[in-house]
Parts: sequence; C-alpha cells; structure tokens
Amino acid sequence: MKTLRWASVVLAVLVILALPLEALARRSGGSFSGRGGFRSPSTAPGRSPATSYDRGYRGGGGTNFFFFPGFGWGMGGGGGGGFGSLLMLGMLGFAGFYLYRAMKNASGAGAARHAYGYGDQHDQDFRPDRAYLYKLQLGLGRSARSLQQKLTKFAEEGDTQSETGLSQLLSQTALELARQKHSIRYVLLSSDGPLPLAQGETKMNSIALTERSRFEVERVRGADGRVRKAEDKLAQSEDVLEYIVVTVIVATRQPLGSWKTVTEHQQLDDVLGALGGVSAGEILGMEVIWTPADPDDALTENDLLTTYPDLRGI
Repeated sequence: MKTLRWASVVLAVLVILALPLEALARRSGGSFSGRGGFRSPSTAPGRSPATSYDRGYRGGGGTNFFFFPGFGWGMGGGGGGGFGSLLMLGMLGFAGFYLYRAMKNASGAGAARHAYGYGDQHDQDFRPDRAYLYKLQLGLGRSARSLQQKLTKFAEEGDTQSETGLSQLLSQTALELARQKHSIRYVLLSSDGPLPLAQGETKMNSIALTERSRFEVERVRGADGRVRKAEDKLAQSEDVLEYIVVTVIVATRQPLGSWKTVTEHQQLDDVLGALGGVSAGEILGMEVIWTPADPDDALTENDLLTTYPDLRGI
C-alpha cells in the first residue's frame, strides 16, 4: 500500500514537470539579429583607425617637430641677406600652416568625442571599446497578435548586416511595441556594463541562445543578411492564444539610462524611446525574439508564468 502511494506521488510529480515541457514542445518562435558593431573597428564617429605614422603625417594629435637650418647667405652683406630673410619667412609661414592643421585636427578629434557621448571631463578616458547590454522582455495580451506578422516581416526583409540596418530594425521594433503598450501585461528589464567588447558579445550570445531555446521550432530567423525558415509541422494546440512574449536584447557603445526595473508604463515608455533612438554609431548588436510565431500556436498564462518566471506584472 505504501509502495502504491509513493508511486502515485512520483507519477503526479512527473505529470506536473511534464506540463511545461509539453507546452514548450508545441511552441513556435522567430528571431532576427545582427552583430555589425562588434565586427567593425571600435572607433567613434569621425575617427579613423589610422596608424601612428598616418596620424603624425596629418598632424592629428602627435607632436610635430620642425628643424630650421642656419643659412649663411648675406653674412657679408649684399643682396644675399634679403634672399635669406625671404627664405626664413617662407619657412616660418610653412611651419605656421602645419601648426594650424595640427590644431584643427585636434579640435576635430575633440568634436568626435563629444558626438560620441563623452564630455571634456572624460576625454582622458575616451575608450570606445566597451559594451553596455540591455534585455527587455515583454508579455503582451492577444490583442497584440498583429506583432507576429510585423516581426516576421522585419526578419524576412530587414538589413541585419550593417549598423544602419540594425538601428532601423531596433527603431521599428520599439515603435511597434510602443503602439501596443496597452496590451503589455508583464515586463522584465535587465542591464549590464560597461563590459569589454569580447565579453559583451559572449554574454549577448548566451542570453539570446537561452531565449531561443525556449521554443521548439524557429519558424523564421533573419541574421547576418540571411533568412532561414522552418517548415516543421506542430501539433494543433487546443488552447487559445492568450499571450505573446517579445524579447529585445541590445548592446550599445554607451549607456542608455539608469533604469533598474520597470514597474509602470511611463518608465516603459522611456525605455522604448531610448531603444528606438539608438543610432548606427552607437549600436554594437541587436537581437529580437518572439513566441509564438505561428498564428494557430498558443501561449496561455500558465505557460507564460511557467516558462518565464522572472516576468513581473505591470
């Protein structure tokens, strides 16, 4: 009798554990991403990865030395002294021209640092080799199901190879989420940084892989200029679609804000506005993941809370 009771308990536990797995097994998803900024030289807008020789030649920040030889013309009087004076004036003018170019280039470098988000007090710490990582995850009600088609279109047609394309995709995604803000029921925001570029990219890839592994079939995947689609058939769900989960992961060269968490819609508006405003020069990488992707796939509230336990109501 005791053995039978223990067997019943074990069976019940297995059934409970299997419920989220069953929900996971029939779930579809989609994603699009790019890492253009991680691949390009880590320089600010307006700065080029020139060699020290090249910088010295242009007078772009190195010290310039000028040597003026002594001329013996005219030491004994006569017209030679006038020629020597003219030559000396010419050399001084030449030196002044190069000094002007050096000052102008130095001013241009300072302007680039300001455009990149660094003020005078941080000029000595100007290091465009750091990453700031943000993850925004939203649980939206079924009234936002039109997002499935729009995100799929972004994955199929968006430019995922260049920083400009990634910036535009991020802006479009943030705009669509802002339009559906009244459908947002759950939210999670996390951030990290500054991180070395290699560590930032590794952590971003890890977070993205975790999120993409939450569904069985990735219906569409747009990445690095290529689009892949899966034709796998999923079992027809008997549940009704209640939620859509959208995850946005972004790596930038400079911080976007000091948010620790999001507890109200005004804060969420600020976050979406900051994400939508990330420029091509600021973005390092971006990943957008959503589930379900199939129109006849379902995600119930129980599925949502089981699979995404860190989401909080808003």
